[in-house]
Amino acid sequence: MQHADQVAYLERMLRMVRTNTRDDGPGVSHTPVEGYYDPARYQREVDLLFRRYPIVAAFSSQLRKAGDFVVHNDTGQPILVTRGTDGVLRAFLNVCRHRGAAVEQKPCGANKRAFVCAYHGWSYDLTGRLIGITDGATFGDIDKSKYGLRRLKLAEKYGLVWVVPKALEDNEDASLDIDHFLGPLKADLSGWDMQGWELHSSEPLRPRMNWKLVIDTFLELYHFRYLHPGTVAPLFLDNIATYERMGNHMRWAAAKHSLTELEGQPKENWRIRDHAIVFYSLFPNTVLTYTQDHCGVFSSFPVAPDQSILQFSVLVPPEEKAKKPESYWKANVDLFANALVEDLGIGETIQKNFKSGANRQQTFGKFEKALGWYHQEVAAAVE
Repeated sequence: MQHADQVAYLERMLRMVRTNTRDDGPGVSHTPVEGYYDPARYQREVDLLFRRYPIVAAFSSQLRKAGDFVVHNDTGQPILVTRGTDGVLRAFLNVCRHRGAAVEQKPCGANKRAFVCAYHGWSYDLTGRLIGITDGATFGDIDKSKYGLRRLKLAEKYGLVWVVPKALEDNEDASLDIDHFLGPLKADLSGWDMQGWELHSSEPLRPRMNWKLVIDTFLELYHFRYLHPGTVAPLFLDNIATYERMGNHMRWAAAKHSLTELEGQPKENWRIRDHAIVFYSLFPNTVLTYTQDHCGVFSSFPVAPDQSILQFSVLVPPEEKAKKPESYWKANVDLFANALVEDLGIGETIQKNFKSGANRQQTFGKFEKALGWYHQEVAAAVE
C-alpha cells in the first residue's frame, strides 16, 4: 500500500473518530436471500466463478524447489500444482488420462520426480508429460503425447499462486496475466510482496453456510461489538473503518485503538499497519488481512448451496518468525480462530433462517456498503 494511500486512510478514520461519523455509502443496499440457497444460482456460481476465474490455490513458500507439489480440491476440481526441474510452476488436473484416478494422493510434498497413478501405474513427469504405461504393448500404438495431464492456467506472484480450474485444450496458452486481473490492487500486493514469506499454518473449517455468507462476515465491523466482545472487538475502535472499491476487488482498513495516538505526529512517519488492519477482497472468494507482522488468508469455497469450506492460512515474514517464539504465533492464530468460531456459529443460524420466509432480502446499511458492492460483483459475473 503506497504511503500516500496509508495517510489518506488514517486521516479518514481519524476524522470519523473526531466527528463520530462512519464511512457511509450513498444508501442502503440489498441482495435476495435466494442467492444464498437456490440450487440453480449456486451451480452458476460454481460453473463460472470457480471454473473461469483465478483462484488462490497455493502459496509460493510451499513450492520453492523442483519436485515440490500441492494438491488442491476445494474448488471441486482436482488441482495439482508442481515446480519442474526447469524452475517453472505448472498446474494440472490431478487425473490420470487412463481411467481417471488421481495421480497424486498426498496433499503436498517435496522431491517428486514423477507422478504415478496408484490404480494402474501410469506415470507422468513434472511437466505433465505421460512417460510410462505399464504393460504398454497392450495399448498398441497409443500416442503418449496426446495423454499428458490436462493443463490449467497458472500465475505465481506476490507470494500467491492463482489457478484457473478449467482444463485447457492442447494448444491453449497456460500463462495467466494476474496483474491485469488484479487491476488497481497489483501495486498494493507488490508493496506487501510476500514472495519470501513462510506458510505458518493452514486449517480448513467446514461451516454449514453458503460460501458467500462466509465472505460477508469479513466485509463489515458493525458486528464486532456485539458478536466478538471477548475476542477481537477489544482490539479495534467501534466500527471505524474505511472502504474502497477497486475494480471487482476491494480494499479497506479497520482502526485499532492506537489510531488516536497519531494526532500531532508527522505524517511522514505514519504507518497504517501500526494502527489498523488492512483488508483486501480478491474476487471472487479470498480475503487478505495484513497486520503488523503477518497476513491472514481466508478463502471460501462452495460445497453445496448451504455448505462451504473456509481455508484459514497464516503467512509470516521469515525475519518476524525468527524474532518471536512459537507461542506468540499460536496465540495470534487462536485469536482469529476463536473469532471465526463466533462468526460461523451465527452464520449457520442465518443460513437456516433464510428459508423461514421472514426476509426476502438481506439489508446492508450505508456503512455496510462493501457487502452491497460484493454482491453486485457476484451478480454481474453470474447473471
